[in-house]
Amino acid sequence: MLHLYATPLSSPANKVRFCANYLSIPYEVHYLNLSAGEHKKPEMLAINPCGKIPFINDEGFYLAESNAIIRYLADKRQSSLYPRELQQRALVDQWIDYASQHVAMATSKILFNTLFYKLKNVSKDERSLQEGHEFLKQYLPVVEQQLAKHTFIAGANFTLADISMLAALDACETVEVDLSSYAHISEWREKLMKEAFYQDCHVSFAATLDKFMKKINKA
Repeated sequence: MLHLYATPLSSPANKVRFCANYLSIPYEVHYLNLSAGEHKKPEMLAINPCGKIPFINDEGFYLAESNAIIRYLADKRQSSLYPRELQQRALVDQWIDYASQHVAMATSKILFNTLFYKLKNVSKDERSLQEGHEFLKQYLPVVEQQLAKHTFIAGANFTLADISMLAALDACETVEVDLSSYAHISEWREKLMKEAFYQDCHVSFAATLDKFMKKINKA
C-alpha cells in the first residue's frame, strides 16, 4: 500500500492525489499537523530529512518532492501520463517545470500572504503578495496561448503537465485570483475539475479550506 504524508491544503500534496487517483493506485493519506510540528518529528525526518510535505512510503521506498512523486507513479504504471518518447516526455517536463516554477510559485505567494500568514501568526509580506499577482499576469498568458492551440497543456493528450498546472491553480478562488479573462484556461480547468480523479480528492480547494477552517474554529 502506498502511504502519502500530506495536509489537506497542500496543492503539491493534492497534485500527488490527483495523479494516484487517475492511475487508480490505492493509497492511504496521513495528514500531518504542521502547526504542531508533526512533520519535524524524528520519525518523519527519518523519511524526509527536508521536513516538508508531501512525501510517500511505497512499501519501504521513500520519496519526496511532488514532481518526482508523480513521475514515479506514472512510470510505475507505465502510463501515458508521462510519455516514453523522448521529445514528448521533454515537453511534459517543460510544462511541469513551468507550472511549478512560475505558476505555483506565484499562487503560493498569494495564498500565503492572503490566508496562511494568519494561521501561522506572522506578518503579511505585501511585496511578496504583489509579486505573486505580477507573476501570474506575466506567466498565465503563455498558458492561455498554449491552450488556445492545444486541448491539453503539453499537446493533444492529458499528461502530468495538466495535473501539475491544475494543482498550481487550485486555490485561485480562495484568494480572489480572477481567471475569467483567460477563456481557454477556464474551460480546460472547469472540465478537469469535474473529472473523478479531481472529485475523489475534493470538490474544490475552497470547499476543503472551508472544512479545515470550521475544524480549527471548533478546536
